[in-house]
Parts: sequence; structure tokens; C-alpha cells
Amino acid sequence: MTEQKSYVISAWICAGKTYITKKYPDVIEVLSGDYKYLLTDEQKNMPSESLKSTVREINPDWPGNYADAVAAAMEKHPVVLVAPGKIIYDLLRERGIDCILAVPDMDSADEYKRRSKQRGNNDAFLQRIEDNLEKDSKEMLAEPNKKIILRRGEYLEDALLREGIIKAVK
Repeated sequence: MTEQKSYVISAWICAGKTYITKKYPDVIEVLSGDYKYLLTDEQKNMPSESLKSTVREINPDWPGNYADAVAAAMEKHPVVLVAPGKIIYDLLRERGIDCILAVPDMDSADEYKRRSKQRGNNDAFLQRIEDNLEKDSKEMLAEPNKKIILRRGEYLEDALLREGIIKAVK
């Protein structure tokens, strides 16, 4: 297998993936919702954060279409941010794509709920954080992928700077 030229980073919700893509032009986020769901006309007009708590139809091409999009993004960008999830990690590994997991500190649900609220998510989404952060962090830690731990008070940008994956923008 040839050496991978791009970093593929999976980070949990509210870690700051979208923020990084706005600040660092060489970083792209491949949004899983764009590939996982078939949207109604009404849903297509909703703000993306509001859309995350609605019922949506699964795209029959999922998750292969998402892995294809990640591979295409790797051709153009040195850092590709992807959604968390075992199905994604397994499929990327099957395709020979190394994915680094940015794992949130298990005691930071309050912090992630605050971030979620600030970005406009509804109460159901906040409850999802409360219910799943510790479980999802443990599942991420169980994966064979390389990990970066997001410390309390730390966003993905802080961790990627600390690891030397991105360089500070002046």
C-alpha cells in the first residue's frame, strides 16, 4: 500500500470541524448527511443544524457513496474531516484509508452540550449528547485506529495544532 498523503480525521459532534474548515483553506469536511440521507424539499430548505434532529430517509448508496467522497477529497486536500461512526471507520479501513479518531474526554458532556446549544441545536440533540458521549468515546477508543484525545476545554483545532497536523493561521 502506498503512503497516504492526506490526514483523515474523525471527530465527534461539536468538536469544531466546521470552524476549522472556515479558518484553514486546506482542510475540508465531508458532511455525512449529504451522502447518508435523501431529503424532502422542505428539509432541503432547513438550516443544517436544525436538520440534524429530523427524521430523514436513508440513501440506499450509503455508506459507499460517503467513502467515495472521502477518497475524492483526499486527492485535493491534505486534511479531510469525517463523521464519527464504526460503519465509517470499518469501510475506510477496508479501502486502505487510515483515519485518526479525535476522541472527546468522557467527562465533558456539559461542555459539548453548551457548544451544541450555542450553534442552535434543539433539546433532542442536546439530550443525544448527554446520552451518548461516554458510550461513543469508549467505542472510539476500542477501534484499532490512531487516536487523539480532545481534552476538556479543547476543540479539534487545538488538538490538531498540538499534534502538528495543522499549522496556526496568522
